[in-house]
Amino acid sequence: MSQQAIRPLVHIGFHKTASTLLQRTLFARSDLGFERPGRDRFHLQADFIRYGAFDEMDPKVIEAYHRVAYEARTRGRTLVLSHERLSGYPGSGGFDARMIADRIKTCLPDARILVFVREQRSMLYSYYLQYITDGGSLSFQRLIKPIQPKLFRKPEFDLRTFSYVPLIEYYRTLFGPENVLVIPYETLHAETWRIAVEIARFCGQSTSRINTDIFGDMANSSMPIMMQLLRRHLNGLIYRNQLSPHAPIKFNPFDRWYRRIRPLFEPTRLVDAPFKRRLKRQIEQIAGDRYAESNLQLQRMTGHDLSRYGYRLPETAPAPSSRTTTQTGTVPVRSGAVMQATG
Repeated sequence: MSQQAIRPLVHIGFHKTASTLLQRTLFARSDLGFERPGRDRFHLQADFIRYGAFDEMDPKVIEAYHRVAYEARTRGRTLVLSHERLSGYPGSGGFDARMIADRIKTCLPDARILVFVREQRSMLYSYYLQYITDGGSLSFQRLIKPIQPKLFRKPEFDLRTFSYVPLIEYYRTLFGPENVLVIPYETLHAETWRIAVEIARFCGQSTSRINTDIFGDMANSSMPIMMQLLRRHLNGLIYRNQLSPHAPIKFNPFDRWYRRIRPLFEPTRLVDAPFKRRLKRQIEQIAGDRYAESNLQLQRMTGHDLSRYGYRLPETAPAPSSRTTTQTGTVPVRSGAVMQATG
């Protein structure tokens, strides 16, 4: 593989689309041609996110990214920057996602961009539970209905975050459609090997060493619903944080302590079902066909039949051309602080 074909890969999420799985099982594999910087999540937060709207990026930081990308390329590897926060944070409506994209363009102007999306009702369900884990104390109904929305004094959760298309279109404008790969999260379950191969080929890397079980067992046991319901109230009482700033008590060890008592809640899974159904009904009422039109655009970007994975589409939406492949077949690549790298 020529060095000219190897360029940095920036994986921006979205949230709740198996970013950690990709980081651990694919992007950590130097033998597959990937290379992640040491302590990358810390550096990505510092270098792309913790800036004011009018702050200029430190030239030393820009040079550091140029250097580590060049060093990885000389080793025949793809430098990978991977952090779901690069797509914005849903709890604040992704207000800084465009600014982050501009900073990525400044640091790595020749990067390829990888985006994973997820069916919106499933996304809302998973994100709301993650919002509680992150420290949130609002009910689902309260979270999706911001107070004084016409004033917009500070960013809040916004259902438009999960339309996906505007942010993807912006990256396509910055880097070129042929350099932005959009993959439905659901394909990681249905087409595991093929997705790993597609990512590798998109990056200009060989696929010969990719095992059929590269992602292993993708099962990820969620916390019992009763545990999350109790935590939501405790967050608002004893865990003062950015998502629950008005909690009267600031007990910093709360998160670590609460995770440790998870075994005590395992028996409560027997009564999870009615609470899950209630939350899913609320999500269905608010989501409905809200995302159908944007999902049609999303389908064109991915080349996948999104209806196959439960995405809502307009009733007259045409299905895309088939993308099926075999393990011996080909996988199309669609057009459309200073860091130290470790393999």
